[in-house]
Amino acid sequence: MKFYSYVFQLGILFVLSSCGFGSAGSDSKKNDQPAWNWVQTDKSLSLLNDENRVLWKLNFDSEQDKPYFHPLRTPKGYNLTLERPKDHPWHRGLWFSWKDINGVNYWEEDPDKGVAEGRSIVKSVSIDKYKNFSAKITLHIAYEEKGIALIEEERVVEIGSPQNTEDYTIKFHQRFEILEDIRLYLEKPAKHGGVEWGGYAGLSFRASDSLEDHQFTTSSGWVNNDDITGYGEKERWMDMTAKVMGSEDYVGLTIFDSPDNPRFPSPYYVWFAKGEHAFFTPSILFDGPMDLNKGESLLLNYLVLVHDGKRSNEQLRRFENF
Repeated sequence: MKFYSYVFQLGILFVLSSCGFGSAGSDSKKNDQPAWNWVQTDKSLSLLNDENRVLWKLNFDSEQDKPYFHPLRTPKGYNLTLERPKDHPWHRGLWFSWKDINGVNYWEEDPDKGVAEGRSIVKSVSIDKYKNFSAKITLHIAYEEKGIALIEEERVVEIGSPQNTEDYTIKFHQRFEILEDIRLYLEKPAKHGGVEWGGYAGLSFRASDSLEDHQFTTSSGWVNNDDITGYGEKERWMDMTAKVMGSEDYVGLTIFDSPDNPRFPSPYYVWFAKGEHAFFTPSILFDGPMDLNKGESLLLNYLVLVHDGKRSNEQLRRFENF
């Protein structure tokens, strides 16, 4: 009887295996998963998918200043960012930059040198990569004028896993140590009696020119599809969603201001013209300059959501208290 029972069990195992319930089926399922890969150099870190295509790339070349993301793609592979366009060659995808420190320009760059008068120099980088293909990058940046450091920043960038999802997050944790008395400044915006193009600085996003039918939405319910320069209302977050040219797919990027940031919520600056450019930033200096004394610290936190498809206000509100 034991012999016949043993033969019967072997028969059952053979049938299950033939129907795809055995280890071969599990291996096949594993092979269906994207084979993500890292590419790391002394100037950048990239995450590549199984098509050997860059999903995101964080550039931190010390000779170029200002670390930035480009390309920055959604999980489906659509690019969101534009790097160094002709109209504003200092725009770098998704990046952070002060406008003016003590009267020195840290934003616009000399087209011949590729760097601004005020330098934002990457001094060191440390990288932690995880099994789920999330990552944490810690950068130390010195804001210098003629070789003298006025501010030292520790920036921790945490990038969420893009696997098996329609979105992923990028968190910015920034600590600025003030080494000399400084004033952080930008041109006064039109809303406060200044110039139309005044009011931008900080964490900034320049959208790819492969997008169309842009729509901006905010935490207060503001919705805009028209050309605009300025805006300047206080918001917890702003989202830009657009259609990918040549397809029916929509993609988007949201920047969330942190409740822990000074002057929260920040006014958002928008620069948008259909068929030409799309840019926005939560501008902590929009309503006025910030004076900081030697020995003080400034802490800033932001969350960026990279998403395929459209997002409702209710869906976006879930990220507000990150």
